[in-house]
Amino acid sequence: MSATETTARVPPSVRTSPRSRSIWLWQLSLAAVIVILTLAIVVLAPEQLAAPTTAAGIALILVFTVMALILPWDRIGRATIAVLPLADILAIGLIAYGDDLRFGFLWVFPLAWLASHFPLRWLVVALGLVAAIVVADAVTHNPSAASTLRFLVVLLSLTFISITIHNSARRSRAFTRLLRRQTDRLESTLERVRAQERRVNQVLNGLDSAIARVDNEGRLLGINDAYVALYGMDVRDATRPSTSVEYDARGGTALREADRPVARAARGELFSDERLWLFDAEGRWHVLSASTRELVHGPAEPETTLLVIRDVTEAVEAEAARRTLATTVTHELANPLTAIVGYTDLLLEEDLPERSRDRLELIEAAGQRMERLIAEVLRAGGRDAPLEEPHRRIDARALLGASVESFLPAATAGDVALALRPGPEAPIDADAFRLRQVFDNLVNNAVKYTPRAGSVAVALDVEGPDEAGRRDVTITVRDSGIGIAPGDLPRIFDDYFRAETARDAGLPGTGLGLGISRRIVDQHGGTLTLTSEPGAGTVATVRLPLALDADDEPGPGPVPEGD
Repeated sequence: MSATETTARVPPSVRTSPRSRSIWLWQLSLAAVIVILTLAIVVLAPEQLAAPTTAAGIALILVFTVMALILPWDRIGRATIAVLPLADILAIGLIAYGDDLRFGFLWVFPLAWLASHFPLRWLVVALGLVAAIVVADAVTHNPSAASTLRFLVVLLSLTFISITIHNSARRSRAFTRLLRRQTDRLESTLERVRAQERRVNQVLNGLDSAIARVDNEGRLLGINDAYVALYGMDVRDATRPSTSVEYDARGGTALREADRPVARAARGELFSDERLWLFDAEGRWHVLSASTRELVHGPAEPETTLLVIRDVTEAVEAEAARRTLATTVTHELANPLTAIVGYTDLLLEEDLPERSRDRLELIEAAGQRMERLIAEVLRAGGRDAPLEEPHRRIDARALLGASVESFLPAATAGDVALALRPGPEAPIDADAFRLRQVFDNLVNNAVKYTPRAGSVAVALDVEGPDEAGRRDVTITVRDSGIGIAPGDLPRIFDDYFRAETARDAGLPGTGLGLGISRRIVDQHGGTLTLTSEPGAGTVATVRLPLALDADDEPGPGPVPEGD
């Protein structure tokens, strides 16, 4: 049975308040002294009890003690309680009356009571009452200089003792109030700390990452729910070993105790995104990414390290599936492209009209570019950005012209006026193959999203120098097409995002081209921006740095033929 339950079963009549216990203590202490003195008088001076005042005083003390034990002090006011020590003073006065105040020092009990628990005015009243009794005794019993002096010494001694006790009690009460306020503040601070700790725990438990705080002895001082679930921990006893085992590879060798992330964190090692594998109790493999962070600690606190473990199994599996898909798709595309390029080459060997030969050459160039793209994707293993070629000096004007020329047949078929203003010669250092992708994508989008009788204007200019001495090649592709809504513009470079206007038009697309184009331009130290208005068209602007020795003739770098 708990202590709380025991207290709850005590009858109300048995319980006592602090006030009642204090009154009992003071009164019973005085009564005990009176009883002892009475026994001593009976043994040593029984004639003393013949004095009626002595017997009356002793009887009153005992009566007052019985009253103190039976009265409900919790329902009695403070002023009424002060009557009891005053009555004790009168009773002691009767005991000491006519006996040269040999029992007068018993007044120290009620005076100490009043000095400890009541305001100063009650102490003054009590001392006045004692003084009145002393004076009455001195007047009625043959006063002499010696007796008067003795009465005065008793009165002054009691006054000094009472005032000393009163001042000490007042200081004690002040200290008690101060300690109570400090205790209240401390409890309030502790409650705020507990509330903050609960909030932090709620935040940590809401995270998907497994988090643990490890001291330099390898003890787990705190773990969140994700850590418990991932490692199969016992929430009631975190010191018990987990049910999951860490490995250096899938199906590899279990990590030694010293190589486990917790042990390394205990040694204070700092590492980031280190890969390991976990085999849980249900027979599943998890790919984990572990990192540590050093935590700030106080002078009396142990050194601790924060261990953060993320389960990246889904991301790794998704990446592997994406690479597999990219490799498979590109590999399957290579076979029909080989046939297209091969038969186009055979047709070019025949005697054909000049117009047909030009068109077949465009088909052959486009097929060869597609084959190169597929080969690079396969070589890159399905990564987002294919491997880059070294930059060479090329003429951006010639590259842009070849791109525009390759889309003239599509623009003509769609009744779209495609025009190029080539501008001045524009030598730049670039990967011609990648940059051609950018131009092709921008021109293709402009032609595709421009309705019949619309127009696409492509222009190249050389600007600058600016304050830093930089000169830029600026390529703009302006169309009169369907445009892009303002709400879609911030996301237009996100992978797989297509503007609402494009979706509503029912035109095919993947939403990848602009994102890839921007990354290619960024790799060349340039910028790609888009401005648009629904129904009024779109303007795509590419800025690329002009070659440092722009006054030289551009080198014979490869310029892909139009497709």
